[in-house]
Amino acid sequence: MGMRKKIILLLALSLVAATALAGQGWRSVAVQKGAVRLSPMPFGKIVATLGYGERVDILEEQGLWLKVREQKQGREGWMHSASLIAKAITLKPGERVGAGASEDELALGGKGFNAQVEAEYKAKGKNLDYASVDWMERIEVSPEAMREFLAKGGLQNYEGGDSHGK
Repeated sequence: MGMRKKIILLLALSLVAATALAGQGWRSVAVQKGAVRLSPMPFGKIVATLGYGERVDILEEQGLWLKVREQKQGREGWMHSASLIAKAITLKPGERVGAGASEDELALGGKGFNAQVEAEYKAKGKNLDYASVDWMERIEVSPEAMREFLAKGGLQNYEGGDSHGK
């Protein structure tokens, strides 16, 4: 093989390696408040909260979870892929974010449940009282309270490991 071909081959391999090392690209936060978690779990400790349109670099993928690095401050953690979109979101000066779903709304939407489906259920069961359901939907449990609940019940801890003996 001639020297010129070797150099071209070396450059091509270098380009492929550099692309692989550069990560898997970037994404924009597509929810009002995107939780960046210490571990790739729904109740993992939240290390940062990102706003709609903020960008993150993708470092790793684990199922539906993406390890990300915030582009502004460099904080790293895990975000659920449903909270991110592979396109730039640009807000105009003075524009407020009134649209966009929360993480909970995305989770319900993924299960096929949304405001329209809820309205259809209410219309079919006109004699049913949804006050208790509405009350339960307003309950908010902090990540700290959830971790305490899991620990007291001897369940898997928020880091994904065995919580016995801790």
